[in-house]
This record gives sequence, structure tokens and C-alpha cells, in this order.
Amino acid sequence: MITLPCRVVARFGSEVDVLPPTGGILRAHLRRKFDDVVCGDVVLVEPGERIVTGRERRINHLGRRDGFNRHRTIAANIDRVWIVVAPRPAIPHLLIDRFLVGIFNLPASAAVVINKYDLVDAVTAKSLEASLAGYRHLDLPVLQVSAHTGFGMESFRDAAAGGSNILVGQSGVGKSSLIQAMLPEQSLRVGAVGHSGEGRHTTTTARWYPSAGGGAWIDSPGVRDFTPEITSIDELLRGFPDLGDIGDGCRFRNCTHRSEPGCAVRQAVAQGLLPEARLNAWLELLQGLSSGSSGRREI
Repeated sequence: MITLPCRVVARFGSEVDVLPPTGGILRAHLRRKFDDVVCGDVVLVEPGERIVTGRERRINHLGRRDGFNRHRTIAANIDRVWIVVAPRPAIPHLLIDRFLVGIFNLPASAAVVINKYDLVDAVTAKSLEASLAGYRHLDLPVLQVSAHTGFGMESFRDAAAGGSNILVGQSGVGKSSLIQAMLPEQSLRVGAVGHSGEGRHTTTTARWYPSAGGGAWIDSPGVRDFTPEITSIDELLRGFPDLGDIGDGCRFRNCTHRSEPGCAVRQAVAQGLLPEARLNAWLELLQGLSSGSSGRREI
């Protein structure tokens, strides 16, 4: 049987749009045993019947738990994850922390993109800078861009060159607009943030867009919450390298940083060396890990 290795562009129930080596999008059918195929996967497709007969091994995959604690895979084979935020609604720190746990466990590179920077005045710029200052100690890149005016987009394009890049974040922050600006030949549905500050869903399934130089962009649906897939304290620690480093100075080797005496992490927070929000995010996810729910909470 002749099969073609194809990139999964998007998943629609029991069918997938795939990109074969020859170009052009094909619609193929999934057999039940390949039910976990997602955007970014490389699958083997029998061109005549257009049936997926296999899936190549993944480099990694970004997954989450839904409201019923069920596994959901968002996309696969990811090199960089860009957490997109906007001047409004307010910067979702807990959501960023949760994404970082998932990203650092892939592993993949992580960065924050502030879109719609054309709406930012001097006062708002200082507020945004202060709001994201708590991530400087992680050496987390923060880019200011505007898909509308093109401000900062060249730097963004250079930073994302080569490899696969996925945009994640709340609805209405402009993920689709950013990809549209990067790939003007594409036609993406683009929404906006309503007057209430709530995002409007325009992307309903993750989609792969190839770009020049062998790279790609993945547009993902907006979220209100992200519950990372973590099953052990070691995986949680990977998402908090800052707490891990400081925690080496704790009196007890298995310190949870809740209320143990001699906790170096709580001391660092008290001294202003570690943002309290990072500790709070750790404690919430730790509680979820203990209860088996990964700390799900609506943002």
C-alpha cells in the first residue's frame, strides 16, 4: 500500500485536513485507533481512499484537562509557544503561569506577546511593564506588537523564524490577527474584544499554517482557563524553575512552601525577591495535583 506522509492542518471530528508533500489540502478520514490525531501531527495517508493509516512519532504535544478532567490534546510538534495578551482585559497572570507549566514540560521555548500596542499610552505602558515585571527573573521574552499597525512585527517575525510556533491565550487578544499579518496570503477569521473586555471566539479548532523557511504558525482557540497536564511534583517543578532554585535553600528537602518552618521560598517572597503571585500559582496547582484535578479554576 502506498502512503504519503502528510502534516495535519486541522481536525474536524473523524476527519482531518492534511497537507501532502505535493501541496494542496486533502480531507482524510480517521480510523478510531488514531482518535488522538491533532493539528501539527505527521500522519500517513492512503491517497486513493484518503484514510489515515498511521501517525509518526511526535516530538511533543501541548495538552490540557477540560472541565471534566478529561485529556485534550491541542497541537503537536511545537518548537515555540507565544502567550498572547492585550492591554485589556487585564493581564491574566494565573493563566500565564499555568501555560508556563505546560510549556516547560513539553519542553518548548516560551514568550509573551503584548498585541494591540497601538492602543497603549505612556501610562498604560508603565502599568503593563510593572504587571509583567514578575517574569523577568525567568528570562521570559516579552514583545510589544500591533497586528493592526505593524509595530514590532518585524522583530516578532525574526524571533519566530524557523520551527513551529503556536499562539495561545484568551479570546479576542488578536492571535488570528497576528498570523494574518505574518501570512497576508492566508484568509483567517478575525474577531475583536467586546466593550465588556470579554473576548469573542473566532477560532474554533487549532490550525497549522506553513510559512517560509520551513516554519509554521498554529492558531489555537481562545481560552478562559488552562489546566496543564501534570501528574507528579517533578512535572510541577519544571513549570516553576524559580521556586525550584530558591527552594534548594529550604530547611526541609520536601518543603511544599505552604507553611513549613525555614521555607526559603516564603522568605524570598517576604523580601520581595520572588513575586507573591508565582507562589500563589504554585500553591493552587499543588493543591490540584494533590486532589487529582490539577487545580482547575475559572479565570
